[in-house]
Amino acid sequence: MIRLKLDSKDQHILALLQQNARLPTAEIARAVNLARSTVQERIRRLEERGMIEGYSVRLNVQLLPRPQFFSRVSVSVLAPCQAAVIGSLERIPQVYCCETVSGSVDLMLEVRAHDAAELDAVIEKISALKGVERTESGIVLREFFRRDLP
Repeated sequence: MIRLKLDSKDQHILALLQQNARLPTAEIARAVNLARSTVQERIRRLEERGMIEGYSVRLNVQLLPRPQFFSRVSVSVLAPCQAAVIGSLERIPQVYCCETVSGSVDLMLEVRAHDAAELDAVIEKISALKGVERTESGIVLREFFRRDLP
């Protein structure tokens, strides 16, 4: 992977988009002291070069209609099955994040469900995947803060 060099204007544009990806281009242009068309071109270039992979929505789960259970699930996987397991996990909508980790387990998942029964069913589904040796889960009782990467 080739690291891209960014000037201070590109870094400022990225920082503004990370704070609010829906920020109008004209507002970004004023903040970085460039023409709107120049900012549009810089954003297009950052997207084409892969620096900006996409745009997403962060949900405030506490404001959703029903409270959600949030669990971290560690998964041990047979080595030759890891890619297939990750592909299967990606198709389970309650799995919000899947990361490889070092240590005694192979994957760390973030799983969200509307109630304990749904969470239990999702964990059973994960445990039944071909290649999964073991799972261990813990329900997150309260999240004090979460940082977005700069």
